[in-house]
Amino acid sequence: MKFKPEMLQVYLVIGTANVDYRVDRLLAVVAAAVRLGVTAVQFREKDQSRLTFAEQVQLGRAVHRLTAAQQVPLFVDDNFKLAQAVGAEGLHLGQTDPWPALKQKQQANLMVGLSVHDFTELNQSRSLLPYIDYLGVGPVFATKTKSDAKAPIGTSGLMDMVQQTDLPLVAIGGISERNVWKLKTIPIAGVAVISAITTSSKLATTIRTLKLQGGFHDQ
Repeated sequence: MKFKPEMLQVYLVIGTANVDYRVDRLLAVVAAAVRLGVTAVQFREKDQSRLTFAEQVQLGRAVHRLTAAQQVPLFVDDNFKLAQAVGAEGLHLGQTDPWPALKQKQQANLMVGLSVHDFTELNQSRSLLPYIDYLGVGPVFATKTKSDAKAPIGTSGLMDMVQQTDLPLVAIGGISERNVWKLKTIPIAGVAVISAITTSSKLATTIRTLKLQGGFHDQ
């Protein structure tokens, strides 16, 4: 699958820790989300995961069957071996994730995303950017989903980051139906969310609001 910026419009990040460690709940959320308009899914099974690698592969393959059925790309967070095992289309890396084989990872036909928080991290990553398809930038707003999240950069910080790179940016961190409109005038490719979708009681409305109020319907 070839990378396109519109894949980032509404990007769901999800792991078992986000759904009370219920595999059935995770699969139900992913199935509904891709059917209702989510444009990318990231399988993020790390930090507090209770699954063995074999169990992660089994679950990742089940997630991939759901995303592939809707032609939605699946990214795996920080685990090249897992991404290959589940047949994912992409890999998402953080600043502390291993980099030595990044070129080989791209040659494995994986789309690659990178998380950056500020100018320092962006500058430290300059040599890697030729191998990167998009940047995940944030947290934009305060978030409780990730316990080790850095200080929010706000809309002004997000705009500053947009001006520092030609790569497509997806904003992440504390983004919800209530505040996504604040990003509408910033030329980003989309928004990445966790709780906005995993806790939604009206998923179709949530996804539509994130897409329309974020200004991504014209991209």
